[in-house]
Amino acid sequence: MTKLEAKVAGVAAETPRRALIIGAGPGGLTAAIALRRVGIDAAVFERLTDIGQAPGGLAVQSNALRALMRVGVADVVTRVGTALRSTEIYSSRGQMILQLPVGEVTDALGAPTLAVSRGELQLALSTALDNGVLRLGWECTALEQDADGVTAHFADGATERGVLLIGADGGRSVVRKHVYGDADAPRRYSGVTAWRSVAATDDDVLPPGTIRFYYGAGRQFTLAALGDRRAFWGALNTEPAGGSDPPTGIGQVLCDLLRDFPAVTREVVEATEEAGIIRTDVYDRDPESTWIKGRVVLLGDAAHLTTPFVGEGASITIEDAVVLAKELALTEGLRDQEMLGAALKAYERVRLPRGRDTVMASRRIGRVYLSGNPVLTRVRDTVMSRLPARTRRSMIERSYGNEV
Repeated sequence: MTKLEAKVAGVAAETPRRALIIGAGPGGLTAAIALRRVGIDAAVFERLTDIGQAPGGLAVQSNALRALMRVGVADVVTRVGTALRSTEIYSSRGQMILQLPVGEVTDALGAPTLAVSRGELQLALSTALDNGVLRLGWECTALEQDADGVTAHFADGATERGVLLIGADGGRSVVRKHVYGDADAPRRYSGVTAWRSVAATDDDVLPPGTIRFYYGAGRQFTLAALGDRRAFWGALNTEPAGGSDPPTGIGQVLCDLLRDFPAVTREVVEATEEAGIIRTDVYDRDPESTWIKGRVVLLGDAAHLTTPFVGEGASITIEDAVVLAKELALTEGLRDQEMLGAALKAYERVRLPRGRDTVMASRRIGRVYLSGNPVLTRVRDTVMSRLPARTRRSMIERSYGNEV
């Protein structure tokens, strides 16, 4: 249905047996794919007109790739990602502190961990959807629900109707406002500002299959191999939130922040087009006790906004989507209304602890990794450098071993 047809038709007399999904990030797209696998129609509405331009890179961890295997799209994601074999942690002076055997663990788990461009991941997932399922340029502004279904309202006046609505619209979620209303918890500033982008470099900058972290006092720089490119993420303790960069010379600002880091960090920044460098204040939210309101349910950052310090944000979002579809499979294509409520509750029961634990773990790790105290920084580096091999392996297994 076009936007014009939606305006003319209004709300149908009989609510379509489908799910409306707001947001075409990894979670929303995976949800649409997974729902189709269990016989449920879905439509995905995204405010952006081009999902392929989403900035920066992310990790699709082994646990998330195994979830994608269950819905038949792991291959399309693997084709656009780079399998990670090693995680390296360095001091700001260039001294290796810790190396984690990512490849060995993921081989045993049966699926690699991938570094991938966010935009390429979203485009890859979108290819698994039938024509017309993904609708770009549809900005959801409000929603309302009744005993039979949910109506989504869009910026241009169009409306769409479904039995269920899934909020996968990120940390500034419109759907979330409907679920919590005035009781919605505010985002919590982590005290960290980050800059991210992707640069075209050669293998001398970073070996293929490697992700490397450089930690200083209150500063971090991350490099990940993405084929013939390198994604970077630079972080700095900054107070308060809401700062800005100069209109030109952002690269120089970053290089100044990295002046005592190894030269490779500045080389990557210098190889990046300034227009492609995105500045973001890093937020999370205190965990909630529910993600459901009637026929509306949240997943991903809309449910459990987390900081990126454990690298699981996209992965647990993909897990959310697959688990939600698995529970909704028992609703006879959303026809069994009693079972619909039970399925949403079952999803929440399984996923709430996972989301809560990830948010709190990332919050704790961020405080340690980005401590601005030079003494604590030296203690951190010393402790990590002395971790035995068994502990290093178990760190990866705990992170990547989750099953959905």
